[in-house]
Amino acid sequence: MGQQLAVDAAARAEAAARMRRAARGLRAFDVDTFTLDGAGPGLARDPAPDSEGDRALVAAGALVTACTSLVDHLVDDIATLLTTGAATAYDAAAKGYSLGALDRLPPAYDDHYTAYFAKKLLVATVSVTGRLAEPDWIPMACLAEQLALYLLVEQAAGLLEYYGLDDDPRARYQYFEETAFENNAHLRLYDQPSPVIDYGAHPAAAPINAWFTPFYDGFYVHPYVEPRS
Repeated sequence: MGQQLAVDAAARAEAAARMRRAARGLRAFDVDTFTLDGAGPGLARDPAPDSEGDRALVAAGALVTACTSLVDHLVDDIATLLTTGAATAYDAAAKGYSLGALDRLPPAYDDHYTAYFAKKLLVATVSVTGRLAEPDWIPMACLAEQLALYLLVEQAAGLLEYYGLDDDPRARYQYFEETAFENNAHLRLYDQPSPVIDYGAHPAAAPINAWFTPFYDGFYVHPYVEPRS
């Protein structure tokens, strides 16, 4: 998350109002999912301003708002890789380019984040974020979807922090993550050192190929991200 900057009261109020409106797009989870205890009573969608329910509503809206910006970042990253001649996120960094989404993925694999990978991640992102609008939550199917949702949560918490809308933005999403994520495999990727195998010479061995494999039998990923013969 970024450092909180000075935001005037009018900008803060407008951001909060925008997120309250955006919260209507979240149907897969109740608003009380975003209370700090994660198990509060059923909250109305029009709670009193500055109440705990209102802060939960704003957090829900921040998650929906972040969907747009995350998708935009991935589209921009793909364009950067395709237009600058950078083969991977690692190459882009070496050339001085910043990538809004790919630079936030586990750094140990940044030499595998190609434009094709970014396209697959974009599809996985659209798949998992679209399920937030469904009436019931559909479990995430693969590790790439978990990474996408993790980036989304980080971005939403960053919005709350930037506008000064919550004292503990990251805690707002703790119960949501406990409910939505199948496991914490995506977090373990951030603790891994850079691989010692030259995956450039052995691309089929790259572990990111497994990020799009369904977790369980009966779980399905978008056809675009399935292995191609």
